[in-house]
Amino acid sequence: MTENGTQDVSLAAGELQSELLAMLQRNAGTREFDEMLERVEAGVPDPARRAQLAGSVRAAMAVCEQLTLQQRRERGLLVVLESAHDLTSIRDLELVLQAIVRRARQIFASDIGYLTNFDRVRNDFYIRATEGAISERFKNVRVPPDHGICGHVLKHKTPYHSTDYLTDQGFAHERGIDLAIKDEGVESLLGAPLMVGNHCIGVLCICDRKPRRHAPWEVAMLSALAAQAAVAIENARLFQEAQVALQRASEANASLHRQAEETQAAADAQEQMTRLVARGCSLVDILDMVGTMLGGHIVLLDEAGQPTQRAAASPAHLAGGLNELLGRTEVQDLVHAALIEGRRSGVSQAIDGGPARHLRVATLMGADRLLGAILMLSDRAMSATEIRTFERGALVAGVVLLSQERSELEVSSESAATIRALVSWQQESLAALQLRAQPLGLDLKLALRMIVLAVEDRHIEYALRRMRPAVARGTLLEEFEGFIVAVCPDAGAEALQSALQGALLSDARLGAIGVVSGPVSQVDLLPESFRALKRGIDILRALGRSHELVPEATLTMYSMLFEQRRAADVAGFIEATVGGLVQQDRRRGTDLAGTLLAYLEHAQNAKATADSLQIHVNTLRQRLETIDELLAGWRQGGRFLELHVALRMHMLRQGVQALAPRRGTADA
Repeated sequence: MTENGTQDVSLAAGELQSELLAMLQRNAGTREFDEMLERVEAGVPDPARRAQLAGSVRAAMAVCEQLTLQQRRERGLLVVLESAHDLTSIRDLELVLQAIVRRARQIFASDIGYLTNFDRVRNDFYIRATEGAISERFKNVRVPPDHGICGHVLKHKTPYHSTDYLTDQGFAHERGIDLAIKDEGVESLLGAPLMVGNHCIGVLCICDRKPRRHAPWEVAMLSALAAQAAVAIENARLFQEAQVALQRASEANASLHRQAEETQAAADAQEQMTRLVARGCSLVDILDMVGTMLGGHIVLLDEAGQPTQRAAASPAHLAGGLNELLGRTEVQDLVHAALIEGRRSGVSQAIDGGPARHLRVATLMGADRLLGAILMLSDRAMSATEIRTFERGALVAGVVLLSQERSELEVSSESAATIRALVSWQQESLAALQLRAQPLGLDLKLALRMIVLAVEDRHIEYALRRMRPAVARGTLLEEFEGFIVAVCPDAGAEALQSALQGALLSDARLGAIGVVSGPVSQVDLLPESFRALKRGIDILRALGRSHELVPEATLTMYSMLFEQRRAADVAGFIEATVGGLVQQDRRRGTDLAGTLLAYLEHAQNAKATADSLQIHVNTLRQRLETIDELLAGWRQGGRFLELHVALRMHMLRQGVQALAPRRGTADA
């Protein structure tokens, strides 16, 4: 029995040894070895044999653990090699960092892996890559540089391991960080610094939701991965800096190239403008050249900001766009403001014309006097060199404009002297007058027309400058006795009237009004015609009319008011018809005559009359009752015409008498 029992135990022990070898070969788990150890403890009665067999099982377990550890180290080395390969094959830094975090979590079989980066701007850590985290608070937490494991690693620049984060007193805690750790359920944590030289730029961490200790090789492996992450981040930063430097160098090179081209273009522009001026060019030539070089449409503005001349060679859409912009009141206001600022600063001014509409204006100065300006519209903003070219063009245009004004001034003085000689009561002989007019292109043997215009005194010079470019040769146009006087052949009168209408009469700011004579066949009739036209201006003003060019013949019906031999008859007619109203107005300072005239001119409509006089209808009725008392029977239908004529003559005579002192001074 003993021998048989020993043999059975020996066979059992042999089987056990074979099974242990098989388990080592298939890399059995710890649980199987524990079960084997329990079988030995329970199935072998001999203590010595049991201890021997248990030692064999434990030795097999140790061998298995060493094999497992070796395999994990091998996998760790493979991960390091794979991460190194990622550094060369993956260009996206975020993908590289995410792969490093994922592999760190897989190597150590951890619940969570993440990588923090130090933000130098905000002076804290933020999570740049994470794997396995579920809490949004944990993913978005920001760690101050003197708190948490990140703060400890930053300070000491060495790895740090905590088996119970919330109770660990090896570092300073911060409530927000602790709440994030608690939300995620983290207990143990291992962090390794991302070092670049002596600077820590972040921390690579692995976390577990249970207590765990890490072997030294694990700390070393995590440090190796952290070093690779640091290399990736630093390489990305250096690459970005290199890209930025390359981009800046490229931009600087392109800028230098553009500046060289623009400088050459500016030099060419200066040379072309010099040649144009030397050839005696016109302003339109300057506008064409500058507009072509800068790719825009240019117009010449007078000192009031009104366009006078335009470039002939320019894109149609720009020309139409500029016309449309200048028709807007808000753009006109911007142009006037830019002219004021440009006159003060001496440089051109940009004006906002809307999307893809770039306006720029430069003033033309003659000493301290504003001559005008050039305004350009383009599809793009001008460079600094192009702006200088534009301003040089304005300077040359100003020189040309001054030269033209000087030439026009010489002609103007001769023209003014000729007009003075033609309308003077003490005329020179026809031969002498012809000698004056012939160099100016005016033939006194032809039938002539005379036009007299009145504008505000401060606008006379401006009005003359606007008109002169439109005046044909053979037409005299100058200021005389406070009026603008024009003398032209009868054949050219229609064109002159059209030019005056477009340039002066349509401009509301000038308040222009004019009278044109009929054909004058004899030169010695010009003085009388001039006197009649001046009187016509007074009549139009008394009638309250403006912005008109009226034939002198249409004012004939009013002329008897100003003939001395008929003045008494007119006064008698007014006195007999509406004398009661006139005397009442003089005594009381009322305006019953004006009230009745307005009532008649509004077809006896009480409401329309009250609105025109800006009084209440009841007030109007009270005035009409007073008129009933002063003019008995005036409501009879047959009297309306004579009342209307008498009242109109009374008002007109008052207006002309008010203008008499100024007219008398002019006639003197």
